[in-house]
Amino acid sequence: MSPNEAQEAFLREGNVAVLATVDRRGRAHAAPIWYIYADGVFVMSTGRGSQKHRNIDANPEVTLVIDRRSLPYYYLTARGRAEIGPSLSQEDRRRIASRYLNEEQTRRYLERMSGLESVSVRLKPRKIIEFNGQAGR
Repeated sequence: MSPNEAQEAFLREGNVAVLATVDRRGRAHAAPIWYIYADGVFVMSTGRGSQKHRNIDANPEVTLVIDRRSLPYYYLTARGRAEIGPSLSQEDRRRIASRYLNEEQTRRYLERMSGLESVSVRLKPRKIIEFNGQAGR
């Protein structure tokens, strides 16, 4: 399922997402994650062997929530099957980090992360749910 134009515009904003996964014992795990969205696919990165990585290996069905935490509240929930892939290229890492950090912070972040093993996570949503909050109005 693909987002409409307004949803696509929201996904281009630098909102931190929350990736929800389930481990082998059925326990939920939700953690903040940076992402880029392009051509109908969310692309993320996580450490090789991290809880997110292990959970997706065990059960690739995930939920990704991207929300605005100021009024008016708004969020998109993307549900689907995540795929683990090779580490992202340095350019893709830069594209993701620069959505959230300034130029100097991005440079330092990439330097710190350069020696760590990671995997990519790709999610092509099967379903997208939208919420336009009314709280606080």
